[in-house]
Amino acid sequence: MVRNASGHRKDARLPKAEKALSESYDPELMDDKCSDFSVPQSDQAVLPDNSVDADETVVPPSVDGGSSQISGRPARMQLSSFGDDEQLASEFPAGWTLRRFQDVLKGALNEFILTRLMNETVRRIRDLVADCPCEADEVGVVAMRLALDSNDATQKDVVGLLQGLRSAGVLDGAALVRSFEKLFCAWEDIAIDTPQAPEILLRMLHGCVESGVVGQALLMKLPENLLNAGLTKASPEVSRMLTGVASQLKKFKRAVNSSLEEYFVALNVAEVETFLRELEMDAFHHEFVKRVIVLSFSQNNVEAGRDAALTLLSQLTSAGVLTKDDLQWGLTRLLGQLEDLALDCPQSNELATVFCCALVEEELVSVPFLRRCRQLRIGGVTGVRVLDATQRRTPEFSKKHLGSAEFKNELQTMILEYFNSGDKVEFGRCVSEMAPLAPGQSAELVRKVMTLAMERSSAERALGQTLLSWLCRHEELAPAAVEIGFNELYVRMPDLTLDVPNAREMAQAFVVEAKGSGVLRQDWNEPSG
Repeated sequence: MVRNASGHRKDARLPKAEKALSESYDPELMDDKCSDFSVPQSDQAVLPDNSVDADETVVPPSVDGGSSQISGRPARMQLSSFGDDEQLASEFPAGWTLRRFQDVLKGALNEFILTRLMNETVRRIRDLVADCPCEADEVGVVAMRLALDSNDATQKDVVGLLQGLRSAGVLDGAALVRSFEKLFCAWEDIAIDTPQAPEILLRMLHGCVESGVVGQALLMKLPENLLNAGLTKASPEVSRMLTGVASQLKKFKRAVNSSLEEYFVALNVAEVETFLRELEMDAFHHEFVKRVIVLSFSQNNVEAGRDAALTLLSQLTSAGVLTKDDLQWGLTRLLGQLEDLALDCPQSNELATVFCCALVEEELVSVPFLRRCRQLRIGGVTGVRVLDATQRRTPEFSKKHLGSAEFKNELQTMILEYFNSGDKVEFGRCVSEMAPLAPGQSAELVRKVMTLAMERSSAERALGQTLLSWLCRHEELAPAAVEIGFNELYVRMPDLTLDVPNAREMAQAFVVEAKGSGVLRQDWNEPSG
């Protein structure tokens, strides 16, 4: 039986599972005067009825304050409250690091706490996020971490600042959702140093919902342990908002546990689908996803349990019962609870890694989403280890979403290995794994092959010429990308000749060979200037 990187079967998975089962770092965070930051009534989010009955089902709007998504497309292609893959895949520009970003951000926030100059702070953070859009979610995390260690007035001002940043378009709903989820997953660690963190976090969430910073549906994503801890000392208005949510979550989890215990015996997906549709508690489906994964860890035959769990998630997603949001929130909650799971299941980290690999391979979650979880350090040290291991074990997927620095390193490794082996087919396979390459990446590949070859012997130069021709013949490189690569080579020639004095003569040999093999158009000329 052939297995993929995650070790699960992709063919005839349910029958096999049925047979086997029957046998059985978070960093230290953060000329108008601030007022109460009140919002016109027409702009306020509609809050849950204060008299929500414990048995009444709450159906929320979208998490980030936008419109709810409609299912029907593959999970990785659907909309998500966490943001689309293009947003999630963004990375630091040259010269920036997380530490530098945090230092600049803390400076702006600390000055805001002292001066309460709203417009100036919004301007400074707007400029910072414009330079590093990949870290928009870190703004919310750092700001709220700062507020957790401050007084009530500062906490209200920080909520007002988030409202100002949202209104000014500096932060969008998805970035703020990611900020809150980071704090939701890390609240127990935060509470070690800040015991009042649960009630403060709930109070700030209440303020953000009231002012329209985030959507009401985010209330339904609160972890049960955070609700329990925070509501014991919550203010009356927070209690009114969240008591109904807490009771509904308990009701949902009880019902789900019973249904899933039956599923892992009978393996009847249709029954589970009917159960979830009739339950009509879609807002809590992320808890279902997490529970499916966790229960698969405790089956007598873990491999069969994993196959059965994947079958269930995949078919429910195809049927539109589960959404991309459900899968993503379920996975972040799993990552956030790995340390607790390890107390009862010492193999939980490895099992979570294998399951994450399978979710990527089944295209239920995307590589950019997992990388964003890693960037936010969801699950702390343990979560990061699982995410790193997942990336290493799914190279055929992860390579398609390499960051700029990662792409450069991977490309150099590929070229040097090719010079050692001369295996064009293997190099082409590696290029295919990264496809589709952006035009700039294809051009960089062309330039890098020639540059690294020039730094070596005539044998490597011949291999480089052969490789470029082969890649074009097999349509791994487009003629336009080849031309751009040659242009960039000559633009960088002054620097290159400092290390390789005869680089221009070597480059001319590449030009002659490329034109002779039809890789480069005959009338191409070295760029002037």
